[in-house]
Amino acid sequence: MAEIKVYNTAIAHQEEAFGFHKVAVAEMAKCKDAKFAPVYQIYKAAYDTFDNALKQGGGEHALSQPIVAQDTVCDKLYRGLNSQVSTMEGFYDPALAEVARQARIILKKYGNPTALPYLEEAGVLHNLIQELEAFDGVSDSESPDEISADEITTNRLAAIHIDGWVTRLKTETARFLELFAERNAQNATIVTGATKAARLAADNAYRAAVKRLNALAEVNGDTDYIDVINAMNTLIDRQTSILKARATKSANKRKEEETNGQPEA
Repeated sequence: MAEIKVYNTAIAHQEEAFGFHKVAVAEMAKCKDAKFAPVYQIYKAAYDTFDNALKQGGGEHALSQPIVAQDTVCDKLYRGLNSQVSTMEGFYDPALAEVARQARIILKKYGNPTALPYLEEAGVLHNLIQELEAFDGVSDSESPDEISADEITTNRLAAIHIDGWVTRLKTETARFLELFAERNAQNATIVTGATKAARLAADNAYRAAVKRLNALAEVNGDTDYIDVINAMNTLIDRQTSILKARATKSANKRKEEETNGQPEA
């Protein structure tokens, strides 16, 4: 049975916690089970209180200019990728047009990520890029809509001239996540009594919501909950990766300071 993974919300920086709850609230809203609604409403109310406490308490959670600029770079690259696929869908060679059509199926699956909140957009782009990379050389039997064996089955991204777009988008999305993590590490928001209490309440409400949803999935089977569970686990994996990267960076920095920047013998 599928279930939402355990995630320790307490170890994240305040802005990371806010961003996590923002996406989690949106994902959990997709669960329409009446037995989940009461605990979800408590979580949503706790999140709203956390949001208001940050604003009123001077806890600025708007992203810094470098991150906004980097997000703009990612947005432009996504639009360029989307435009190139559209162009190739009308290409005179039917084999190439078919590859573009299949790429369009993948793009449509993820909707318009540029309209999403910053952290959620980066996560969607990450997943989109992974799927496009897998599509680049999948066999006919694994293709969303099969291309016959005598057609294009490898290097599909290059065939429709989106390989460069995908590679650059991957690089810039990774850079966005780096900037996001660095800003959280270097510019920790002042935690007032009100924001600390509001965050704790949101954390507790989140755990209660996860417990209820997992219990419903266990009792009723996970079919009606699997989309929400998978989305939450993707979010948790992404947040865990950010936290691990920060911990590794901090450990390396301490090690360098201890050795005065000299390589170990």
